[in-house]
Amino acid sequence: MAEKTKKPVRILLLVGDLYGANCTSSEKKLSILDKFRTYGWVATLAGVGRTVRPCAFAAERGAVPLDVDVTVDDIGDVTAYDAVSVLPGPAYSGLIGSTAALRLIRQANEAGLIVSGWCRGVRVLAAADVIAGRKIVGHLDDRAAIEKAGGLFVGQDHPPVIDGHLVTGARCYHYRAKNAEAIRAAIEARRASR
Repeated sequence: MAEKTKKPVRILLLVGDLYGANCTSSEKKLSILDKFRTYGWVATLAGVGRTVRPCAFAAERGAVPLDVDVTVDDIGDVTAYDAVSVLPGPAYSGLIGSTAALRLIRQANEAGLIVSGWCRGVRVLAAADVIAGRKIVGHLDDRAAIEKAGGLFVGQDHPPVIDGHLVTGARCYHYRAKNAEAIRAAIEARRASR
């Protein structure tokens, strides 16, 4: 009998109003997008608008505005993906204010997809109401939002945490590879259990 060919992992990457330097530009380490590509994953970049600007820090390092593959309003069935990940950046009012973005995250969570938030992206997970009772790594200034949404704040200077099908991590420059590996491990565990 022929061995089944594994379908490549499909990950939906939600990018906020401004994207962080770790998303695409890198100095000595692979960017988040490059890291996912080394896994052979199919990454779809999504935002509220068609173009997302880099934060000031990323722009200083040569990052340019990104055209997303699809807007959150144009995504149909989120279960076509294995995971949904909110990329790092300093501003998320667009995603938090988007009923489509929050619906996608809630649907992914309810379907048992891997849902992750990088750095301040946990704000979006809190707004989507998917962190209650879960251990969450985030920035100190996001602690109140995490706890208000029922999340259990672990800390900022902490390796990524996998809690069920939720993965959170902060300090993307320092923990970038570990955050990506935690998402990968969670996806592999989910695929193995099906």
